Amino acid sequence: MSPSQTSEETRSGTRQRLIDAATRLVAESGLDGASVRSINREAGVGNQSAINYHFGDVWNLISEAARQSAQAYVASMDQLIISTQSRNADGQLTLTDVAEVMIRPIVRMVSSEQGRCQVQLMARMAGDCGQRGRRLLAEGLGPTSLRLSALALAAMPGLGKEAAGVKILFAFNTVLNVIPDAGLEAWWPLETTSRDRLDRYLRDYIVGGIVFSSRVSSTAPSGE
Repeated sequence: MSPSQTSEETRSGTRQRLIDAATRLVAESGLDGASVRSINREAGVGNQSAINYHFGDVWNLISEAARQSAQAYVASMDQLIISTQSRNADGQLTLTDVAEVMIRPIVRMVSSEQGRCQVQLMARMAGDCGQRGRRLLAEGLGPTSLRLSALALAAMPGLGKEAAGVKILFAFNTVLNVIPDAGLEAWWPLETTSRDRLDRYLRDYIVGGIVFSSRVSSTAPSGE
């Protein structure tokens, strides 16, 4: 191996360690926990200018971490859509299938420490990182959202394009925030603590929300 190849691999390794460190820190503590010093310490990088060298600034580093996280989710979801379509005789997805392809990739991701941090990073982008975070997440997942909306609309044509888009957004936000953390279900007096059963009920909840129709009354005052 030539010295130039070794140098390139070192740079690539340092870059990815910084991305992984930023992912963990933002997942755990939000943007407040992702200072240059804390990221370098988490990544085991001694050069304090490494972030500027590889990314320009901390936000560009976090943007790359969010991009990789969204990419991991989308890749898993794409595989699941293809396998589900191949199993169905007509190649169409039911609403239950649509809910599954939203839920299952996140369930798979949170089974590993890195995947859990990636999902929590996306949740932080959606809720704790202001307009820049939400815009960044929307850029990474927007095409996937449109695809899911189209699949939901194909499964239930009467839903309407507007309702499909909004309900998929709400459903994804629910999945993103419910699955990674032990929420109320860890403390609520439920009759089950089985993760599989809880995921099934989450799927049923999402399907029910997509199916339910609340028509705007023609007699409602303007603006309501």
